[in-house]
Amino acid sequence: MNIHPIFTRMKLLFQNNGPDHKAPVLAALALGLFLTGAGAADSSPAPTDEHIRRAESYYEQHDYPKALEAYQKALVIQEKALGKEHPDTATTYHNIARVYDSQGDYPMALEWYQKALAINEKTLGKNHPDTAKNYNNIATVYYHYGDYPKALAWYQKALVINEKALGKEHPVTATTYHNIAMMYSSQGNYPMALEWYRKALAINEKTLGKNHPDTASTYNNIAMVYYRHGDYPEALAWYRKALVINEKALGKEHPVTATTYHNIASVHDDQGDYSKALEWYQKALAINEKVLGKNHPNTASTYNNIAMVYYNQDKNDNALAWYRKALVIREKALGKDHPDTAITCNGIAAVYYSQGEYEKALAGFLKAYRVFLHVFKEVHPNTRSAKNNMEASYKKTAAAKRKPFARWLEEALASTGNADMRAP
Repeated sequence: MNIHPIFTRMKLLFQNNGPDHKAPVLAALALGLFLTGAGAADSSPAPTDEHIRRAESYYEQHDYPKALEAYQKALVIQEKALGKEHPDTATTYHNIARVYDSQGDYPMALEWYQKALAINEKTLGKNHPDTAKNYNNIATVYYHYGDYPKALAWYQKALVINEKALGKEHPVTATTYHNIAMMYSSQGNYPMALEWYRKALAINEKTLGKNHPDTASTYNNIAMVYYRHGDYPEALAWYRKALVINEKALGKEHPVTATTYHNIASVHDDQGDYSKALEWYQKALAINEKVLGKNHPNTASTYNNIAMVYYNQDKNDNALAWYRKALVIREKALGKDHPDTAITCNGIAAVYYSQGEYEKALAGFLKAYRVFLHVFKEVHPNTRSAKNNMEASYKKTAAAKRKPFARWLEEALASTGNADMRAP
């Protein structure tokens, strides 16, 4: 049985073509439109504004516990001064949901998004653009879960509002087209994905111009479809179109430019051209380390993918070193129970398996599986992959002669504690 590292959440990075560019590089699963609370200062008490500013600052630093604490402090004031059904209160509910979403706590994210939605539907109406933003972000959480039919249904609800309230040629409508395309691409329906991306592209080229970074992001995601379809020359052609715009409009040291370098590297990696893959990943890494810092999750993503290139070349020692660098950052920035952290654990376990260290591999796959099972449930591809990897590892151990895998897994899940993946 083949063992593969999982790269669902970080191998390829998307760019957001929505109106909010506060985050310089967004992973594929962060395409939602966020409410930032603009205008809250007009009606919210002054102490609330300070808490919100702190929360946003902590959020940008990926210090999610402190961001959550600051938002909760703001919420206490807002609920008392404005009431639980005020739009500003809904905005804070929404931003609390955003923090949970970034932490990978999707049930809590959904709970808080739903609270914000209930207020907006009541106070603003079901056809208001802010209500559509709620729909959009609920859809994104379902996307994270891997529940693409539900995600598509919520994106389509947002689309009906945006087309009616904003028009079919508005950039926000284009973003919804873009997200619907993402659903089809994730389900392997590449013709439909291309159709919707091209609808978004037509709007962006007309309203923003062919040399705008948002247009480049659509080029980037069209490239992604061709990449997933295995058409690497076409993928590279579209990535290079995006690169020309990004280097000119944003500069060669911008994180979004680094994203394009990163995606070009991924194509070369899949083509087996590992020297070129490393060359492009190193270009992306130099930018991320300089602009975002060595402890940023996007830097960790590049470390993770450099590890994958070495893994694909059977250079296990190098792969393990880069995976460990990624793991240190992800555990600190995202937490040990975040799906991205679990993905790196899975990669480390895959290296151990290749080295014939099946007990260590089994511990690592189990650690990843626990997280995936909790976050995504049994049906998600990451969960299934980690389980298959576990079973393959288990069969190589002496314990397999004493008890079947299903029984071992049941007992393992009932026990507590996991091996430290940084152990040699």
